[in-house]
Amino acid sequence: MKVLRILTLLILVSRLLPAQSSAHPLATGSITGHVVLGDSHLPARMAYVVLFSAGAADAGDKKSTGGFALVQTGLDGAFVIPNVLPGSYYLIATKRGYSVLATDLNGDFRNLDKAPQDVKDALAVAVAANRVSTVNIVLSRGAVIAGSVRFDDGEPATEAKVSLLRKDKSGKWPESSTQEGADSGNSTDDEGNFRIASLSPGEYLLRTTLVLSGAQVRIPGMDSPNDPDYHWDIYFGDGIRPRDAKTIQLKEGEQSNGNTIEIPLARLHSISGTVLSEETGAPINQADVELHNADDDSTCTVTAVTRATGQFHFPYVVEGEYTLKVRKAADVAPGSRSHDEKPLRTYAEASQ
Repeated sequence: MKVLRILTLLILVSRLLPAQSSAHPLATGSITGHVVLGDSHLPARMAYVVLFSAGAADAGDKKSTGGFALVQTGLDGAFVIPNVLPGSYYLIATKRGYSVLATDLNGDFRNLDKAPQDVKDALAVAVAANRVSTVNIVLSRGAVIAGSVRFDDGEPATEAKVSLLRKDKSGKWPESSTQEGADSGNSTDDEGNFRIASLSPGEYLLRTTLVLSGAQVRIPGMDSPNDPDYHWDIYFGDGIRPRDAKTIQLKEGEQSNGNTIEIPLARLHSISGTVLSEETGAPINQADVELHNADDDSTCTVTAVTRATGQFHFPYVVEGEYTLKVRKAADVAPGSRSHDEKPLRTYAEASQ
C-alpha cells in the first residue's frame, strides 16, 4: 500500500496496545483535541485522525510499537484516542479537499521517519503514562487541478487515467499521491473532465496514459493470443515526457482550471516488426521489445513477443525518433511461452 486509504484504515483500525494480562495492565495515556478547517474556522466534522508510531531509532523510544490507530472527529471536530502506550508518535488529520503536511512522502505516511525534520516536528506528539496529551490541528484547504482530456478532433476521452507528478527537492518528478487515490489515478467522466483536489503547494505535471488492454479469448477450442497490455503517456502541454511538458505551479488553496490534455490523433502512428535469429533467420517466440527516445535513451513504452511468428506491434506512437531495443529474447517450447519456463535458447540484447 503506497498511501493512506481511508476506507482501508476503517477496516484496519487498531489500538496501539499489545496483548496483555488483565492482572497486570500496562499504564497508558491518551490523546485528545480538535480539528479545525483553516479557511472557514469551522469544526472539521467527521474528519479522520491517524496516529503512527515514530521509529525507535529516530525518536530514541525503545517502546515504539510500529502500529497505528484511527478515530473520527465528532460534529464539533473533537477526537479522543484512548489507551495509547507511552512513546513518540506522529498525528495526522485528513479530510477530503484539504491537504496533508506530509504530501512530500507521496502519501506514504508509514515512512514519516524519512520525512524532513520540520515535517516530523510539526506532526510529532509524545504520550506519557496516565497523562492526557492535547493536540489541536488546523487543516489547510488543498489546491485543485481541473481540466479535461480530449482527442484533437474534439471527442472527449472518457474514463481516461490522469496522473500527477510533483517536482521534488532534487528536481525529479515522482508520481504524487493524494488522499483520493493510491496511484494518483483519477479517471475522466463521461465528458472527459477531471478534478484532482487536496493538493499541497508545489510544481506539478499532468499526464494521461493511453491504455490498450491485451486480447482475451475464452472460447472453447480457440487459443487465446495472450496479447499484453499496451500503454503510451501523453503530458499536458503537448509533450511525451516530463522535460517537454508544461508545468503547473500551485499556491496554497489555489485552483487551476482549464488544463486540457490533447491526444494528437494526427500524430499517432504504429510500429510493427519481427524478432529474428541473426544466425538462422528464424523468428524468436519470446522477447521484450522496448521503445526508447533516441536522444536521451529514456523508455517510452514496452511490448512483448509471445507468438511463434516472433511478431511485435506498437499500436500508437507519437511521431518522433526512437530506438528499438530487444531484451530477454529466447526460444521456448511451443505451448509454454512463459517467462517462467526454462528457454530452449537465449539471445543477447539488440537494438536498432
